[in-house]
Amino acid sequence: FFFQAEDGIGDRSPSRGLGDVYKRQLPANDCGPRPMNMIEKMISSKLLGRGDEPGFVKPGDAVLAQVDGGYSHEFTTAQVHTFLSDEYGDDYALPNPSKFAVFEDHLLYATGVARFSRFESKIQTLRDMQVDFQRHTGVRDYSAVGGISPGICHQVAREEFIDVGDFIQATDSHTCMGGASNALSYGVGSTEYANLVHNQFSFVSVPESIRFKLVGELHPGCTAKDIILHILWKFAANSETLDRSMEFGGPGLASLSMDERATLCNMATECSAKTGICEPDDRTVEWLLDRRRDLTESQIRSRFVLPDEDAHYDGGTHEINLLDIRPMVAHPGNPDEGVPSDQTNGAYIDELGDVRIDIAYAGSCTAGKDDDFSFYAMVCEAALKAGLKVAEDVDCYIQFGSKSVKELSEKKGWTKIFEEAGVQLIDPGCGACIGAGPGVSEDSEQVTVSAINRNFQGRSGPGKLYLASPLTVMTSAFTGRITAWKPDVFSQ
Repeated sequence: FFFQAEDGIGDRSPSRGLGDVYKRQLPANDCGPRPMNMIEKMISSKLLGRGDEPGFVKPGDAVLAQVDGGYSHEFTTAQVHTFLSDEYGDDYALPNPSKFAVFEDHLLYATGVARFSRFESKIQTLRDMQVDFQRHTGVRDYSAVGGISPGICHQVAREEFIDVGDFIQATDSHTCMGGASNALSYGVGSTEYANLVHNQFSFVSVPESIRFKLVGELHPGCTAKDIILHILWKFAANSETLDRSMEFGGPGLASLSMDERATLCNMATECSAKTGICEPDDRTVEWLLDRRRDLTESQIRSRFVLPDEDAHYDGGTHEINLLDIRPMVAHPGNPDEGVPSDQTNGAYIDELGDVRIDIAYAGSCTAGKDDDFSFYAMVCEAALKAGLKVAEDVDCYIQFGSKSVKELSEKKGWTKIFEEAGVQLIDPGCGACIGAGPGVSEDSEQVTVSAINRNFQGRSGPGKLYLASPLTVMTSAFTGRITAWKPDVFSQ
């Protein structure tokens, strides 16, 4: 198979100018028929030059795969625009711009934080260059309107345009959140994105896989955040997930909502994995149809990607009984240093001891979804019934993951509950999670418990940041110390 590529892909030749077209021969993929897991099936279905023949791949294969879509944000789009202009000239064009998007979400609150305020003019330049790129190319536009963003790119992308079986790439490490919809999605650098947005294909090295078979159901005090912190503690800390595709399946997955599955896939990044992918089921179909996709139920089901029964997993298959999961908290600095609670001994995360907090931060792409807000509302309502408000000397923030989530919160009456409880609400976008918004610690003595995805030292300010579930974070806001949720927690 031969493909036509513009100069700049493959070996550069000084005799060729911009726009010269020449032929390259793809190396033959010698992988024969074999049982495949989910990521192998997804990549094989996108192979360039496959024709009408079924494709097969194995870990380590280097291939070219067609990309179904992608997105960038104001932190990275300027680089993409510059790379494409330098390579193809100022009049470059994209062949299918409707498949791609730009988001204004990462730097909305940056100028309100001391460490970023001195870069205000540079941040505005990045915004302006993203506007130029969007107008030049015609990609889908998710810019902020009146200073309010439509939402965090990963959340809005899954809400609006990531479908079953899609291959999505974007310029952010948490792109893998789209795997909840049985899609292949992961982050790439701006250089690689510039190539794929222009040429509609990506260079792929087929990764190894590790499978997590979920059985049973979670205790009421636990969420998917506790599951992934458990996996970080038991598997990622030993590099068992490193550079692998994390495949989630089993009967226990059916007990998790689509939002909870998104939490698992989102934090595949913290596991240093390539991506995370969930098996599809009835919930997948219902969730997509509720969001007014153009596809019918039969069309969605026809795109389901399921692993072959005898597929191989280099990382093995690991059964996790959800009944065994306990509320987890990760020590400051390391998402994989989790501590489980002993729920038989009260509500506190026992092994941590009495950890008093200054900040409780909820929201972000990992914990700013519909279901996360239902968790926050449940805890706040219980606290109010017990005559409590956010503890004195604790600042509690919740940031909406998208405009859609904010609208649901208002419709359900949750927003009113939050305000009555003393919670400070933040419009959609990235914030303290990247050190750019309300909720950032101000000194090394401050302690935060947060529902975000990573707690590397200094990322969200100089203080100590513990990772926990939405339930634990919101419960802690009322007790003033790290506390796991139990229905009677406020009566103890």
